[in-house]
Amino acid sequence: MIADPSPLLAFFDANEAQHPGRCCGPARGGRTLTAPARSTVLETARLVVTTWLRTDVDDLLTVHSDPETMLHVRHGRPETRSEVADLIDSYLAEHDRTGVTRWRIADREGQLVGRAGFGPFDQGRGLNYTIRRELWGRGLATELAAALVTWHRRYAPGLTLWAYVSPENPASARVLEKAGFEPAGTVDHDGECCPLFRLP
Repeated sequence: MIADPSPLLAFFDANEAQHPGRCCGPARGGRTLTAPARSTVLETARLVVTTWLRTDVDDLLTVHSDPETMLHVRHGRPETRSEVADLIDSYLAEHDRTGVTRWRIADREGQLVGRAGFGPFDQGRGLNYTIRRELWGRGLATELAAALVTWHRRYAPGLTLWAYVSPENPASARVLEKAGFEPAGTVDHDGECCPLFRLP
């Protein structure tokens, strides 16, 4: 583990996060079976950011099936279990390929809070986060965004970090500004002109 100067934020070895797995003993024929294991990417005072398991589908479905939560996320509508399963598969593949993705966010008791992390954007990366609706208003998005910005600056200082929000979601814009982002014009997302932000 690499400790951040802040006592409330800790980072974990990126190589470990890219290659999750644990040995479960020899199988028939002398082969060794590897069961999926969750790897921790970073921790904050209240949150733990980890890799996904395929068994997380139903937990993430509670977030992605909520109409209000999804109003400004992805397709702007609730998603099916099949869509969420495909999404987790894509996150697992993206993490394996690039070392980053939209990771699983849990509280200190292991309960799903949402998902957040990075995706490709222009010549840099885009910051993304989605929090369960019943947990809105508790400062979790601000805590998470600040931690991800610090992680990005440590591990990818040469990549520009972007983010955009729906014009109908000013609360997310405030979260980005608190995390150090600055306005950088607008960007089209599915026909909607969205405020664009850039980390200086």
